[in-house]
Amino acid sequence: MGDRPDPTEEADLDAPPLEATFDVADEAGTIALARRTAAALRPGDLLLLEGDLGAGKTFFVRALARALGVPEDEPVQSPTFALVHHYPDATPPLVHADVYRLPDPGELVYTDLPEALQEGEAIVVVEWGTAFEDAWPTPALVARIALEGDTARRWELRGRPSLVRAMTAVATGEAL
Repeated sequence: MGDRPDPTEEADLDAPPLEATFDVADEAGTIALARRTAAALRPGDLLLLEGDLGAGKTFFVRALARALGVPEDEPVQSPTFALVHHYPDATPPLVHADVYRLPDPGELVYTDLPEALQEGEAIVVVEWGTAFEDAWPTPALVARIALEGDTARRWELRGRPSLVRAMTAVATGEAL
């Protein structure tokens, strides 16, 4: 309906964060979760991912990037040493960061993350971002991923209600 904002979206932005916990059985479930998440994201969204090494943070971001249109032949890897990777072919563009190696939030000024967040045109996903949670604007989502055996992962979410509901729908088997 033209350029009028959707009142439900505005209410969702003002609503208190929603929390949810669920398990994802395997990589196929994580890919489904990333697809559902991509459909619920908006330009300017910030996602903070936390979890042990090997919990699946980068795997999730890779699946999210594919769901946002990053071509299969473009590598989506952990930005542990580069700190930030940009995927302009995603729709909307995707910025993937890993701040594990930064000693304090003051070091963020040496990345382009503040600018990417201020511009509000990209989705920004930050691995290990909860260590600097006070340095960020309000995230659309904070996700903690925990290993649950060889392939299963437990997801603990806190964030925008529509985004948390969309992600939870994958775990409950709701249709896309």
